[in-house]
Amino acid sequence: MTIKGLVFDKDGTLFHYGATWLIWCDLVLEDLSQGDPEKKKELADAVGFDLENNSFLPGSLIVNASAGEINGVWASLLPDFSDSDVDAVAVKHLGSLPSVPVCDLKELFSALRGQGYALGLVTNDYEEGAYQQLKQEGIADLFDFVAGFDSGHGVKPGAGPLLAFGAATGLTMAQVAMVGDSTHDLGAGRAAKVAMNIGVLTGPAETDDIAHLADVVLQDISGIAAVLR
Repeated sequence: MTIKGLVFDKDGTLFHYGATWLIWCDLVLEDLSQGDPEKKKELADAVGFDLENNSFLPGSLIVNASAGEINGVWASLLPDFSDSDVDAVAVKHLGSLPSVPVCDLKELFSALRGQGYALGLVTNDYEEGAYQQLKQEGIADLFDFVAGFDSGHGVKPGAGPLLAFGAATGLTMAQVAMVGDSTHDLGAGRAAKVAMNIGVLTGPAETDDIAHLADVVLQDISGIAAVLR
């Protein structure tokens, strides 16, 4: 069946991952640890963040888990912080994130929209944050559907967000392709039984990390038109 809808992950797919989340992670850890270096390291280790090398370890929760899950892990290590307290700190630092797009997003998504594709964005980040980043790039109005972990459709690698995209656009999963940089993204595609899983290498994962879940692996989303043809 012909692909008529494309669902994209956000971080590591539309935007270079490290340029955004390495900065955010260090800011949040510094805030939560209140200047205590041992506590900062404990919090970093708990989510797979290598403070010494300023990098995410394989399987890092920052890369793979939802924002709510990450907040819960940190709150469990901070007796004076509730989940909502940690969430407030995390949200506060979202405004300091630099968004570094992987290509000319407006040109790409305008072209895809012009070709008749329904477009969706599904992230394990906050829905509001996703909208803000899309607005900054001038492409928010090109998307038919945007969902975060807090949108009520579940989180990746569950199928829920993709099924919600299908319901919103009137498409079956056999008409949809999932595009993402992580096993959570492509696992969601498999769980939803989409027509095609497209992996990209603009996040922390390397080809060997995602190839077993992908029908094709691209350097970045700029090559997606050639795949769809």
